[in-house]
Amino acid sequence: MNDSISAVRFNVEGLINSYKVPFFRTYHKTFLAPPKTVIVGMLVNIMNKSEKYYYELLQSEKLKVSVVINDIEGKVKDLWAYKSLENKSGMFGRSIVRRDKLFKANYTIYVTSNEKDLLIDICDSLKNPKTFPSLGLDDEIVKIEDVSLVEMKQSEENTINSIFMDKGYKYEVNIKDYSKQVELPMANVAPLKYEVELNEDSRGVRKAADKVPQIEYMNCFVKIDDAVIFTDRVNQVVFY
Repeated sequence: MNDSISAVRFNVEGLINSYKVPFFRTYHKTFLAPPKTVIVGMLVNIMNKSEKYYYELLQSEKLKVSVVINDIEGKVKDLWAYKSLENKSGMFGRSIVRRDKLFKANYTIYVTSNEKDLLIDICDSLKNPKTFPSLGLDDEIVKIEDVSLVEMKQSEENTINSIFMDKGYKYEVNIKDYSKQVELPMANVAPLKYEVELNEDSRGVRKAADKVPQIEYMNCFVKIDDAVIFTDRVNQVVFY
């Protein structure tokens, strides 16, 4: 990345949202923040682009994102019942999964790319979505606000308040305001892309690829070494 970059900055808030951590089967644990695959999925959806475009965008790494968790008012759980095959005769049964849900989660999201036209298209689509914007499941609709195209400069400080993908960084945590709800850094492995075969008729089975621990936290700061940090004078973020 250069010393100065363009990025689209926007705020999103949902009433109830969930971002399933992979590799959990009987219990759907949620990330605190939407992974990159979910964010790009929402952008492709509101741009009214194809599923093929979604996978190509992830594979090409044209987009980099960053997320700041502003607030999560609470966490709830629900039970989800679904049909399942119980025996060799093919009789259907019912299984129940417990799912984590986030209540009124609010984020500031940054998206950057070397392709200025792509950023302008994303900015226009965020202001005037072609479909209902959702993060997580299809019915987990979010409100999009404060969309702007901003210039960000490489920071001289080594403190961030965005989540990041742990690629061997050394970091320490600093809590500045104990009056707010604090979530200390936690790691859950997230894919940054998918391996998938696409043809005109259908999509083959997709496999998670480029799996890295996603470090997420709220209302604290992380002092991090060896990371390229950008700032818009509002947040200090790392792109991935």
